[in-house]
Amino acid sequence: MIVQGLDHVNIRTPDLEATRRFFTQVLEMRHGPPPGMDDEGMGVWLYDGEDRAVVHLGRPETPYPSDETFPFEGKAGSARLHHVALRCRDFPGVRDRLRDAGYRYSENRVEAIRLRQLFVEEWNGILLELNFFED
Repeated sequence: MIVQGLDHVNIRTPDLEATRRFFTQVLEMRHGPPPGMDDEGMGVWLYDGEDRAVVHLGRPETPYPSDETFPFEGKAGSARLHHVALRCRDFPGVRDRLRDAGYRYSENRVEAIRLRQLFVEEWNGILLELNFFED
């Protein structure tokens, strides 16, 4: 198989700080500047529990290698992308943080695979599917 797994999701946002806050405060992801940058002024990488940079954030005007061929159009929300799914832990803690912060969310359970889910839109209108597999 050529594809070995999902590497990352890139979100270009007009409010880098609000987007970073969602991922760091609600999902407790560690953050840092992208490689080659000294600060988080134009971009932020967010790391999962295994220290993989799975969410990349950038401002709409942040230069990207594909921009010349595929210009960024700045569409709100997830455009044709329906959702991004993240494997998570601590279902009750995340649900409480979403509720306490005033986010609108929904819950689902897939008994056949012992999966609990939370669906929430982050600051840019991108739908996140947060998956919590039970042991």
